[in-house]
Amino acid sequence: MSTATEAALARLGEVVGAAHLLAEPAQLSEYEVDGLRPAAAAGPGSLDELAELVRFAAREKLAVLPVGARTKLRLGAPPRRYDLAIDLTRLNRVLAYDPADLTLSVEAGMPIAQLQHILAGQRQFLPLDPPFTADATLGGILATNSTGPLRHAYGTARDFVLGMEFVTGHAARTKSGGRVVKNVAGYDLHKLMIGALGTLGIITSVNFKTFPLPRATATFIAFFGHADEALALRRRIAQSPLQPRAVEMIDPRAARILAPERRRLSATGWSVVVAVGGNERVVERHAADLSRIMQEEHATSFVALLGEEEAALWERIREFPRLAMEFSPAATILKMTAPPTQFPSLLDHARRVTEQYDLAWAAIIRAAGVVYLALVPPARDDSTLRRLAQASTELIHAGTTPTGRVIIEWCPLELKRDVNVWGPARDDLVLMQKLKRAFDPECIFSPGRFWGGI
Repeated sequence: MSTATEAALARLGEVVGAAHLLAEPAQLSEYEVDGLRPAAAAGPGSLDELAELVRFAAREKLAVLPVGARTKLRLGAPPRRYDLAIDLTRLNRVLAYDPADLTLSVEAGMPIAQLQHILAGQRQFLPLDPPFTADATLGGILATNSTGPLRHAYGTARDFVLGMEFVTGHAARTKSGGRVVKNVAGYDLHKLMIGALGTLGIITSVNFKTFPLPRATATFIAFFGHADEALALRRRIAQSPLQPRAVEMIDPRAARILAPERRRLSATGWSVVVAVGGNERVVERHAADLSRIMQEEHATSFVALLGEEEAALWERIREFPRLAMEFSPAATILKMTAPPTQFPSLLDHARRVTEQYDLAWAAIIRAAGVVYLALVPPARDDSTLRRLAQASTELIHAGTTPTGRVIIEWCPLELKRDVNVWGPARDDLVLMQKLKRAFDPECIFSPGRFWGGI
């Protein structure tokens, strides 16, 4: 960082106030991303302050990363440059909430746990259940399109975000969508922001459709000796009239990571975990039908969970990436998206590759079309990292098909230096590059972190 740039950054205190500008190395260590530390972190308290920060960064050609609770900063490729962190945690207000209309408008710095508590007071919720839920903010969840088990029934955020306001690289405050469910005017530009890792703009506020909390819930677990038996149950449930909230298939090592002291998940076979919700009659109907289907599919046993035990299990399933990283010092978590019909071949290939490179692995299959494969070696030495790089590369290239995709969501920094976490370039890369130039002509937002080095 040049002396001129450092002097320019010091002037940021005039925009946000000296109390909301951090420049000491010890303070900035919390904002570090893949070994890069910014020269300053500024926390705007209004949209005008945020726009002025972006205008300043564009004028000075400073690379900017928007941040919240910093739970997702390890996602994506390493940034090419990183001069200024814009901390959005002061933008944390509920702007409008109409429980009767099931609509909500809230600023991006709001913690999801705090917002769910507010909604629960009206017997409502948002079906956002990503890892690190205890700390994550809405902006970070949306920027990474982070999802959890509830994706099965409710889809991703793109399915229930009604509108959004964001600041572009021109420092322009831009709105897309609206606040009501029936608003369909204009382009859904906000959907471009979801999952873009802050490379197109900085999300400032979001309009959501909210959902009623189910009056009753229950979780049913069936146990099988082999993956193909667990997948057969998934298929039967998908073909039935049942509408569970979540369906997860968990292999033995993932079960040990999730519940080392609990015996509700099988440590020797596959567990199929099904969450249901609704009124009491709906739950009873699911219980009866699932019991029959699980018996017909020759489950070795079947249990039902309620109350705190049920909630505790789903919390740990949701936190699988965090728990895997605590379990292994070199945990590498690949996200594989594919039609469910391809699950058997994905698992077979993963088994061959991990055996070839002598790597322990754990898997959670999300019935809607996602496999989380965690490579969990016990060490992080050079030999292990080389084998991780080779195995990950093979898995990414084999899983990249016209109907599927494999990326690395979480991994050691050393691995990012040898492996492209996004995999081969997408067919729409040229279009993505055009969008980048349109929204961020000076390339100041999160440069290099997204697909194709965008």
